[in-house]
Amino acid sequence: MVEITKKAKGYGLLSRRREELMGIAMLWVMLFHAYAFHFQVAALDTVKELGFSGVDGFFLLSGVGLYGSIVRRESEPFSAYFARRCARVLPAYWLVVGIYSLWLRAQGRISLKTALWSLSTFHYWFHIPGSFNWYIPALLLFYLLAPFWVRLLRRSRCKGLLTILAFPAAYGLYRLSIPVGLNYMSDFLDRVPAFALGLLAGCCISEGTPLTRKHAAAWAAGAAAGAVTAFLLARGVLYISTCYIAAAFVMPLCLFFAKTLDVLHWEPLCRILRFFGTYSLEIYLLNVVVTREFETLAPWFDRDGRHAAYYLTVYALNLLLAYLLHNGIEKILRPKVRALLRKA
Repeated sequence: MVEITKKAKGYGLLSRRREELMGIAMLWVMLFHAYAFHFQVAALDTVKELGFSGVDGFFLLSGVGLYGSIVRRESEPFSAYFARRCARVLPAYWLVVGIYSLWLRAQGRISLKTALWSLSTFHYWFHIPGSFNWYIPALLLFYLLAPFWVRLLRRSRCKGLLTILAFPAAYGLYRLSIPVGLNYMSDFLDRVPAFALGLLAGCCISEGTPLTRKHAAAWAAGAAAGAVTAFLLARGVLYISTCYIAAAFVMPLCLFFAKTLDVLHWEPLCRILRFFGTYSLEIYLLNVVVTREFETLAPWFDRDGRHAAYYLTVYALNLLLAYLLHNGIEKILRPKVRALLRKA
């Protein structure tokens, strides 16, 4: 496997700058989640509205990290691999969702059954009303699929074609899900291409594949196809989830930002982005709560018609709690959960 050093180039920059890129994705998602706030500047509001694409960035970068981790531990049993991934996400998830569900239950807004469904992470797959967010259940399924996908990529002679096929395959599964009433899984299915792209990038890094002009042209062509699709969608010529358009742009954007950060090498900015990337899981979980509870929290923190003061205040608390949550779990909960999962 190719070692990623400070002189990393091309696809290697995705690994070297992964935390900073996760930070950019997290900031974009937070901006998107500030539903009640608007810049009142058309270009900035468009960027805000496209913030859902940050989740595509998360899944791409997760794929990059997973590929390298799986290849480095080839002899590791699947159970140990999955336990390690669960130990990273479940303690924070259980703590945030558990406390939030208790609060909702005390208000009579959800039943105990709904709270237990949320804690199980199966709520998304069974479409339980009033349950928590979809992201962690989707991420856990990607964790389950990743080792098999990595094996396919390593054996394939046409890795690019295999990855491209993820686009029609995901869309085909979505279309098939409609008549059987499973189209509520679209959030997961729509992100399959982004995750596949991340695993491909991880494969390129692992095998030392250079980012050639041919590759750059292919990514540019994909972005152009995404732009044409967006134009046709806006004109009502076709209907397709905007997540597929985001997936067409996510690799070029990640490569662009990684290269820009490497060229600028402005450490204060990188340090800020690394903060958001390091604590992205905890920030996201708490941000979901903040987003869902606007009506509850607004009387306490809202001070202006544009809601800027509200989001500045609650997002500052969001970051503080995420920092405390992450470090508390790292020191106390995560080692114990990892030990329990290994025994199981």
